Amino acid sequence: MFGRKKKEEKKKIFVDLNDYPAPGYTQSDAGIKIVEVTTYNDLRPLMDMAYRGNILILDFSRFADGDNSKREIAKRLLAVAEDLSGSFTEASERIMVMSPGGLCIDKCRITHKAA
Repeated sequence: MFGRKKKEEKKKIFVDLNDYPAPGYTQSDAGIKIVEVTTYNDLRPLMDMAYRGNILILDFSRFADGDNSKREIAKRLLAVAEDLSGSFTEASERIMVMSPGGLCIDKCRITHKAA
């Protein structure tokens, strides 16, 4: 009446989700590796671990302060981190941390205010 059109029923389409595979999550061998670095020869295995997507916590306590080997290893690992679009930072004089791309390292301090 008064020029109204009949409503057309839209046919509903149901999708059976059982026909589609569930999103799978593959477990990788990547993880957090805590490594005590002892010599320059440790560089190759460290680079392999980094390229596999591991987070590396590196303990340089075996090196003397100002040791050129420590500085050279850190320089090479920084280049690997840049290649992976990752992060590399010094947590303390003896500890350095390296992460793969997509995982930022934020070094911060917690300070307490006096009441």
